[in-house]
Amino acid sequence: MKSPITIVFRKELKDALRDKRSVMAAMSYAFFGPLLMAVAFYVLISQLTDDSDVKIDIEGAAHAPAFVEHLERNGVVQRDEAWPAGQQPIVLAIAEGWDESIATAQPAKVTLTADFSSQKQRTDIRRVESAVENYSKQLSYIRLQMRGIDPRITQGVDLVKHDTATKGSKAAILMGSVLIFILLSVFFSGMNVAIDISAGERERNSLELLLSQPLTTHQLVWGKSLAASAFAMFGGLLSAILIPIIFKFLPLHEIGMSVSLAWPMILLIIVLLVPLALLATALQLFVSFRAKSFKEAQTYISLLLMAPMLVVFGVEFAKVKNQILYYLPLTGQHQALLDIIKGEPLQWVAMGISALATFVVSILLLKLISRMLSSEKVVFGL
Repeated sequence: MKSPITIVFRKELKDALRDKRSVMAAMSYAFFGPLLMAVAFYVLISQLTDDSDVKIDIEGAAHAPAFVEHLERNGVVQRDEAWPAGQQPIVLAIAEGWDESIATAQPAKVTLTADFSSQKQRTDIRRVESAVENYSKQLSYIRLQMRGIDPRITQGVDLVKHDTATKGSKAAILMGSVLIFILLSVFFSGMNVAIDISAGERERNSLELLLSQPLTTHQLVWGKSLAASAFAMFGGLLSAILIPIIFKFLPLHEIGMSVSLAWPMILLIIVLLVPLALLATALQLFVSFRAKSFKEAQTYISLLLMAPMLVVFGVEFAKVKNQILYYLPLTGQHQALLDIIKGEPLQWVAMGISALATFVVSILLLKLISRMLSSEKVVFGL
């Protein structure tokens, strides 16, 4: 004889699979989120590795032919065609007194006019600035040598850098934001199902019918939570599999990075998401049952989803480094994923404690929901 939890689980799962919106919601975030990030990274890498000439307007080129020749060797050339509509011109103006400034060892005035807030032209502006700075350094060295001074006298410290970073650890800088999609996929993918089997069933007056069956509220809540968790895990599974595949097509090697995840590591990532999926479902069911209507539940859960986003983004971009993060729910999974990407030794004890803590919080929430369903106010949304 099947247990009541299994019966409720199969019933809710079958109903959710019939709802195409729930299935599409579980797939859309897990698929399109990493895909959009991959496209954004592809554009960024293309800009960083673009070796084509930067075409700008050079005014007063006749005053400094050697300087203009240096610019051309560095990929900064005179623009012949008109600037596209909506794009601000980049103008490098060389002052008329160039020869006199060079002869008297004075700084030669060069004016760079551009929209320094433009994201599209930022790379081009930096290349122009770099070319001008390099010429300035060369000119300073020549002036010192002509006066019998060793140019090295201006260099107080000779810093030699030995970069011990691996391609994996460099990739972790880039992949940190992508890993957030894996973590958040379990929160977004099961959201519609969690709302539908709680606040939705209450509005359809089917929740009372389920509670009248020979099962306890504890069994009912566990059956519902496992069904919603299945959708949450489906989204996490899809993200964990798609992200390594999608990012294999990115030219990360051109910026000295590589993302290579073996299947055992992908399976480990999936295992890490299991307790997180249950926690996400428990939180969403708790909020949905507390809400008085389906729309109210959607509003509250939309706000609830901000919490894990703020936590993960805060830890990632604030670069918070504290060992306790390895032991907490959500942040523990995030830190473990970063270690996997970097190829660093995994802290198995911390991973186990984090998973256990996540399970404990989830179970406590589900017990609280079971008690809530014994109240008529919660059942009827009063």
